[in-house]
Amino acid sequence: MRTTSPLPPIVMYGGGGHGKILIDLLRALGRYQLIGIVDDGRAMGEQVMGIPILGNGEKLPEIRASGVKLAINAVGGIGKPDLRIAIFERLREAGFECPALIHPWALIEPSAHIAEGAHILARAYIGSEVQIGYGALINVGAIVSHECRIGNYVNISPGAMLAGNVEVGEAAQIGMGVTINLGIRIGARARIGNGATVKADVPEGGVVRAGHIWPS
Repeated sequence: MRTTSPLPPIVMYGGGGHGKILIDLLRALGRYQLIGIVDDGRAMGEQVMGIPILGNGEKLPEIRASGVKLAINAVGGIGKPDLRIAIFERLREAGFECPALIHPWALIEPSAHIAEGAHILARAYIGSEVQIGYGALINVGAIVSHECRIGNYVNISPGAMLAGNVEVGEAAQIGMGVTINLGIRIGARARIGNGATVKADVPEGGVVRAGHIWPS
């Protein structure tokens, strides 16, 4: 695990599709040295986009003991927020910190607050006085307008559009191309299907089907 790079070393948990996006994001940032990937479904020695698989989650204590303090949760968790949350908990238990990752092509207003562990991908817009919670994922081209409050572990998919003062509860899932009107509240663990339009509050655990207008 030793490195001569002047950049801080970081390890990534998960080598799937979201992991590949984050590898490119890290390369665009140029602020960290990605030393390898921990993945429970791949064999040690395999590579993902040139980055080696170091082993499964049982390898985390050894990596932390080598002096690596930073980690990335690359498990997207779309449809399965509990899996993404469990990885964050596992990384915390092993003593890692998870920095926020913001793509250089994202636009973040200076008054916005981005919590640790959040991922803001390319072409996303984060408006004035927006609050993004721990471990939230704001995907490619998503718009989060002024004064929105995005809870921990929320997943906002590509192209979703949130008007101002929208509140999204913890671990809610917002699908691709969703439109959420001004001042709406989305309850914790609610699921909003692709292309839906939300015109009224959605309760905790509520489901809005893809392509539908809520309330119908």
